[in-house]
Amino acid sequence: MTDAEAPPALPLADDEPVGWTGRPRLSAAIPSALVGFVVAVVGVGWWALPAVSTRPPLLLVVAAVLLGVTVPAVSLLSLVNTRYVVTDRAAYVKRGVLGRRVSRARLAKVENTAYRQSVTGSLFGYGTVELQTAGGSFTFRRVDDPASVRATVDERTGGSGDADEPVPGSLREWRAVREEVRALRAGFEGGG
Repeated sequence: MTDAEAPPALPLADDEPVGWTGRPRLSAAIPSALVGFVVAVVGVGWWALPAVSTRPPLLLVVAAVLLGVTVPAVSLLSLVNTRYVVTDRAAYVKRGVLGRRVSRARLAKVENTAYRQSVTGSLFGYGTVELQTAGGSFTFRRVDDPASVRATVDERTGGSGDADEPVPGSLREWRAVREEVRALRAGFEGGG
């Protein structure tokens, strides 16, 4: 998803253009839906089977069905309420069903970017994008086309992070800096 409008909960500056927005794929809720379905079916099946000599209380069956519906519903709500945004200054992750939690990583602090795709992610075009900063990592999970998301971040961070840029200054200038530092050090050590 690459609409250029960020959710209103994000603390964006008025002059901070949005380059990419997305959210996790809803297919991430499939495992919890399967677990919920199994819990509900086992609860109802245990109560409804005539071969079972001791039936559980009806309240336990209702609790199993409610749990079977609640687990995938919470997972789905969590996915729907998760948004990822990349602007020209920062990357944001907004989460929350009842409350709200917004995480921000300044793009100027991003040191490395990476993306990975599982076998199913490669087949269906989704994956995880990771931004590594000095303070840790920042992750966009299960996003569509993770290679282009990573390219968008790299474009906004000033490149791919490769060390292809030359060191500023000449060798002669750096030797002069080294000699100046040595002189300062000798002055501090000799004077103290």
